[in-house]
Amino acid sequence: MTLLITLLASLALFASETDTASAYDEKLQEGIEAFYNTEWEKADDLFKELMDKDPTDPQPHFFSSMMPFWEYFFIDQNKELANEFLSRSEKAVNLGEKKLDASPNDTTMVLLLSGLHGYRSLVAAGESNYRVAIRSGMTGFGYTRQLLSLDTDRPDARIGRGMFYYMMGTVPSELRWATNIAGLRGDMEKGFEELKIAAESDSYVSNDAAMLLMYLYNLEERYDEALHYAEELTERLPKNVIFKFKKAEILENSGNKDQARELFAEIAKIDNQRLPALTEKSKRKAEQLTDLTQIY
Repeated sequence: MTLLITLLASLALFASETDTASAYDEKLQEGIEAFYNTEWEKADDLFKELMDKDPTDPQPHFFSSMMPFWEYFFIDQNKELANEFLSRSEKAVNLGEKKLDASPNDTTMVLLLSGLHGYRSLVAAGESNYRVAIRSGMTGFGYTRQLLSLDTDRPDARIGRGMFYYMMGTVPSELRWATNIAGLRGDMEKGFEELKIAAESDSYVSNDAAMLLMYLYNLEERYDEALHYAEELTERLPKNVIFKFKKAEILENSGNKDQARELFAEIAKIDNQRLPALTEKSKRKAEQLTDLTQIY
C-alpha cells in the first residue's frame, strides 16, 4: 500500500509477541486501510478505540489528523478544516516527540514527525501564514536531515526534502529575508524532482509522493503532469473518492469537460456519507458541465 501502511506494518517499536499487541496492530491496519479507501466513519471509530487503548501511541492521532488535512487540500480549503488539522496534528507531534526522546534512534518517529511538520507547513502556507509555514518547514527539514544522515537515497527522505524545497521556493518575495537570515534556500523545480524520484521508486512511499505531485502540479496549473499522477493514484486506489474527485477537477481544468462530467457524476452516485461536501460539489459540477455541453 502506501508509505505509512507498509511502515507501520513493519513497526518494531509497538509490536510484541503478545496477543494483545497483535490485536492492536491488526486493528490499526484495519483503520489505515479504511482511511486510504475514504471509509472515514469506520476509520474514525477504529482510531478513537486505539487512542483509548494506548494514549501514548501517536499513530492513530496521525491518521486522525490526515482526514481534515485531505479534506482541506483536496475538497475545500477553509479555515475550519485548517484549524482542525493543526489541532489534531499537534497531539500527534507531542506524542511523537516523547517517543523520540525516549528512543533517539527511532527512525519511524523521525519519519512521522518529518511528515507532520511538512504537512503543517503546507497548510499554514495555504492560509498565507508564512511565518508558521517557515517555522514548521524548518522543523520538519531538521527531522528529514536525520533521515538523510542514515541514507541519502531513501525515497521517504526525498519526500520531506521535496516538500521543503517546494515550500521555500514559493515563499513570497517580501518574506524572503526571513529565509535568507536562516541560511535557507528553496527551489520549486528541485522540490518537484525530489518528489518525482520518490513517486517513481519501487518503494512504499510512491503513492504519497504521487499524491503531493498531483496536488502541487494542479496548483501550478501544470495539468498534464497533474493528470499523470491522478491517473496513477486512481488506478492503485480505486475506492478512494477524493483521488477520483481531484482527477475530475484536473480533467476539467485541462479542458477534458466530458470526461470530467462523467467522473463527477460517478462520485455523486457513490455518495460517501463521511464526505457530503465532496458529493454535493461533484453533483453540482456534473450538472454545470452538462449544461455547458447542451449550450455548445
